[in-house]
Amino acid sequence: MFGFFSRKQQPAAKVSNIQSDAMAVDSEPQQLRTPSPSEAAFNGLGSHSNTTTMVPPGPPVSAVPPTPEALHSLVTSIPPKTLHTYVLDNIPEAPPDTLAALASFFVTLSPPPLLHCVRCHNDFTDVENGDHSCRVPHDDDSANIEWVGRLGGNSDYETQYDCCGKTVEGEGDLGPPDGWCYEGMHTTDVRRARFRADATHDDDKLESCFELNCHNIRARLRKAKASAGAGASTSGRGGALSAHVHPPTKARETTRTAAPRARRTLESRRLHVALAR
Repeated sequence: MFGFFSRKQQPAAKVSNIQSDAMAVDSEPQQLRTPSPSEAAFNGLGSHSNTTTMVPPGPPVSAVPPTPEALHSLVTSIPPKTLHTYVLDNIPEAPPDTLAALASFFVTLSPPPLLHCVRCHNDFTDVENGDHSCRVPHDDDSANIEWVGRLGGNSDYETQYDCCGKTVEGEGDLGPPDGWCYEGMHTTDVRRARFRADATHDDDKLESCFELNCHNIRARLRKAKASAGAGASTSGRGGALSAHVHPPTKARETTRTAAPRARRTLESRRLHVALAR
């Protein structure tokens, strides 16, 4: 009997040894193996069809520090047209506090005076007046066609444009010379508006603002003349205005007919007086 119980204790000792060996193995650090996609799908660890794919967020938008240096650096790095468009596009959706801040910030801002070019008859501002702002096309009425015979070209005729003195091949059907007849800066001075090659001392060959009725100058001159005839002062500003709006006499008509340059100068002065009112 004692031998029987003694034989039964031997497996228990082996089990304890196995458990201790297992504990010893578990105590040792082991590297886990990443399951393959097929194993993960088999074990239910794979992605399901109804799983939403997460899109990584973009980089956060950094706010500009509210300091004069940071704002000055930002504004100077943006082209003027881009800044202008950005402000106009965001004003309709701006909150009330932003609109109040902008109104307070721009309280002393005023648009620059709008000037009128007496050469191309377009309006402009001084800050945007560059070397390519004023452009005048060639004058087709100044074209003269001349027969020159076949001199190696494709036509027996050539067309000379007196406005610039340039000559092109053909009978005017190929268009004027390339480029503009004049390209430069705007001007409000009639004397500086001269540019045509066929201009004379008495005629600059330019259309006046009175002829084109720029800014409805004819009606404004009639109104100024009526105000002057109703009792405008003959001294100071009133005297200068009345001197420009008196009806022309026969002598003035003769002078204006004989000297178109003087006529344009007079009309230019009238234009500036009317626009200054």
